[in-house]
Amino acid sequence: MEIWLIINGKRSGPYPDYEIRGRIEHGEMGRDEMVWHEGLAEWTPVGELELFSKSFGGGRAKALPPPLPTGHLDKSGQPNPHLGRRFWARWLDLMGFSALWWLGMYLSGRDIEVAMANMWLLLSMYMPWFAIESWLLHSLGWTPGKWLMGLRVVNEDGSALALKPAVWRSLRVMVTGVGFGWGLLAVLCNAMSWFTTRRLGKPIWDHIGGHKVVARDIGAFPILAMIFAFQFFLVIHFCVLGRYAMKHQMDEMTPEQRKIAEQWEKIYFPERR
Repeated sequence: MEIWLIINGKRSGPYPDYEIRGRIEHGEMGRDEMVWHEGLAEWTPVGELELFSKSFGGGRAKALPPPLPTGHLDKSGQPNPHLGRRFWARWLDLMGFSALWWLGMYLSGRDIEVAMANMWLLLSMYMPWFAIESWLLHSLGWTPGKWLMGLRVVNEDGSALALKPAVWRSLRVMVTGVGFGWGLLAVLCNAMSWFTTRRLGKPIWDHIGGHKVVARDIGAFPILAMIFAFQFFLVIHFCVLGRYAMKHQMDEMTPEQRKIAEQWEKIYFPERR
């Protein structure tokens, strides 16, 4: 997050939030220094921002917030990072975008078989989604998957993300969180993110950016809706890609398997020439 200061009556900055914390910890800034970042309505004393208040070791006491409900704490007593909900929300978004992307390729008459063999196309196919995600997080605080799972992304002080920090967050997620959604790289990045989150209490992209994810309680309906949505998107993938995926495996199939695969031809979308 980028922070602006008033120094000797003049605006100065922007500075990254970690530099502001460093100044506070070294005694170079007091609680009454006026700061501003995108999302704040006006210049505010730095000591009143939750983002920096913990950096002041001493000083006047402040009222502690009420304890979090038990359901929002993990076994260690730390705030619950909601790893399960975040995982499924993330992959529902990616699965939904991928289904619409391949369906759009099919309806526009693209050669699906050639596209499936293009490594660079597959590596970059999620880039439009992360651009869309940046705008959604900036304007709404959630994506369709996060909304369904009752999650919302905000700054540490509860304010909405400005567009630039939202873009940086989505870029970090794309590279370090899901590895461009590319096969084993995505699995490796997911595993590393899990361990990092367990250690820091939040993913590295939220830790660096000064963001957090807040959650509301959800019932059974959102979970059932997510299961249905995953199945729906899988069907779209199967109908568009199944024909070409099977074509490369037919030679290795037994006659019985080949017969079953040929029956699936009725399910696939017809080839467009």
